[in-house]
Amino acid sequence: MKKWIEISIHMLFWLCTAWLISSSFSIQSHEIEVVNGIEEVKIFRNSGLAYQLLICILFSFIAFYINAWLIIKNSLTCNVTNLIGYVIVTFIILSALVYAITEIRFLGFAPPIPKLIAFGVSTFYFSLSIAYALVKNSIYANYRNQQLLIDKKQAELSLLRNQLQPHFLFNALNNLLSMVNHSANPKLESSFDQLSHLLRFVIEDNKAEKISISKETEFLKNYIELQMLRFEKGEVSIQFNVKGEYDEQKIEPGLFIPFVENAFKYGTEPEKTSKIDIQFDLSKTDSVKFEIKNNMMMTNTNSIGTGIETTKKRLDLIYPGKHKLKISNEDEFIVQLIISTQ
Repeated sequence: MKKWIEISIHMLFWLCTAWLISSSFSIQSHEIEVVNGIEEVKIFRNSGLAYQLLICILFSFIAFYINAWLIIKNSLTCNVTNLIGYVIVTFIILSALVYAITEIRFLGFAPPIPKLIAFGVSTFYFSLSIAYALVKNSIYANYRNQQLLIDKKQAELSLLRNQLQPHFLFNALNNLLSMVNHSANPKLESSFDQLSHLLRFVIEDNKAEKISISKETEFLKNYIELQMLRFEKGEVSIQFNVKGEYDEQKIEPGLFIPFVENAFKYGTEPEKTSKIDIQFDLSKTDSVKFEIKNNMMMTNTNSIGTGIETTKKRLDLIYPGKHKLKISNEDEFIVQLIISTQ
């Protein structure tokens, strides 16, 4: 639904319900007159009651959107405890304000609003805010699931189209590896083996919806070893540290490789000294922390961000409200990513 249509519907809802409630519950008396044998009913409303009802509706209006915003925000993070707590606190504050309206004489000439009516009005709007937020969440979740299905189908189609070439390369590498003189070319054998592992990950492991973080780090290590073949000894200093023992947490495959590719593409140059620092923190059972630092060696960096932008979209789709990504580019290019795996 377009934003202006939604806003128009909300405005119409509040205007109609405010008019209906204030006009219906501010009736003070009815008077029947007979004029020329025709009965006429006159309705007298208390303007003071109507004003107090409008104040009650105003408080309900504020609570409606605060409550809906809190529900939508906390539903994204799947924090049910916080969600229930915020709803209860918001309702208590609203009830306290409504109670004050029924006790304090804002208008001396008007009788106070009956508590039953005041709390009925506020509860009516508050219940609607919960229903509105839940429907909004349902629509968003349905849209996100459809988007994930579309992306998955596109990825599967792309994989099917290109499946023959990786399998061919994988088999060809194994045949070439069998022809290598292991004693004469130990480095070449190791390189073939690492490339074979990379292809196996792309062909087999990458098909799974989630893989263990240990497989992901192993894939990154093989990729780094192959990249290091381009450089002389001492040109690139690599720090790859994995802290913590919870390396079987399941994550979306291939989330970290764009950042490592970016570091090698823009943070290294042959015949120059450079450094790449990669850290994984797996010390918690429900989160993965990743950080990579590198100097910016290349002067033309207009194309930086293509792979990273794609990764951002994947994170937003797969981990909405469950990840934090911070990228800074000052003295060093630093990427910090935290993913909640539960």
